[in-house]
Amino acid sequence: MAATPPPLNGPRGPVTPPGVWSPIQINSHLHTLKILFYVAGGIQLAISVVLLLAAIGGYTGEMKSSNPAAQPVLLAAVFVTAAVFYGALFALSFSTARNLTLRYGHRLCLAGAGAACCIGALGIALCVYALIVLLKPEVKTAFAPPGSTVVA
Repeated sequence: MAATPPPLNGPRGPVTPPGVWSPIQINSHLHTLKILFYVAGGIQLAISVVLLLAAIGGYTGEMKSSNPAAQPVLLAAVFVTAAVFYGALFALSFSTARNLTLRYGHRLCLAGAGAACCIGALGIALCVYALIVLLKPEVKTAFAPPGSTVVA
């Protein structure tokens, strides 16, 4: 007669202790973070472009105004400053996503996660998820160069 099959709920392969992530879980979380940072960067780029268009439109619209109190330069300066700020956030989000792909620059990824709070409620959620993932000791070792030691 044939041997009895293994139990369905038995361990398969190497067993990791509870609370410790396997390399597959680490790669999955970092891949999800990479996608979310690319999406956040795209949103920031769109906001930056809209703010630049609003600066141009506001400046040209206020130039034709007969109101002596109109200050088109101030309006344009506020919008351009906000557009530059969101452009810098865009660059930081894209570099964070790129570093998550390469497993390089752990501190820059932490800075990008913290800066994601400036996006709003979705950015705060991204920041919390990124900090939970990036502060795990297993993830820190994934960012370490081969042959180096990591103090968690």
